[in-house]
Amino acid sequence: MFLRDGWIDARALAAEAGIGRATLYRRYGDRDRLIGEAIWAIATTEFARISPRSRGQGADKVADLVHAMLTTSAQLPAMRRFVAEHPDTALRVMTSRDGVIQDRIVETVSRLIQSEVGEPDDIDAPTLAYAVVRVAESFYYRELLTGQPTDISAAATIIRRLLR
Repeated sequence: MFLRDGWIDARALAAEAGIGRATLYRRYGDRDRLIGEAIWAIATTEFARISPRSRGQGADKVADLVHAMLTTSAQLPAMRRFVAEHPDTALRVMTSRDGVIQDRIVETVSRLIQSEVGEPDDIDAPTLAYAVVRVAESFYYRELLTGQPTDISAAATIIRRLLR
């Protein structure tokens, strides 16, 4: 439903699943969580597809993977529609501490940093990963936040410099 519509209509999803909307919410949480889980499923599939093709090693590989994931997300019609039609929900689902995406992306990037760059001497990998993710988000959602165009390449350049 998310890939088709860029949104999840809980009532329609419950009907398709043959359950009541209350049952859907009881089992899976609110609509934001449902959307977050759908996006996370898409993201993990895309990460597995993109990861073997990433270039370089160390900071270059991390920056290349982040660039590739942001580009893939920006090109996905469902994500473009979601962000354009529901910007407040998109920011909440993707960047909020209450959503499912933020912690999982930070954890994924932390593991990537540890494997590609190593454990930093002066800061822990999860904190560094949080900074990388926030840089990526700020340039991905730049148009929503500042009115300036999205700039995925700038995010990758800053991440590369941050990790060196």
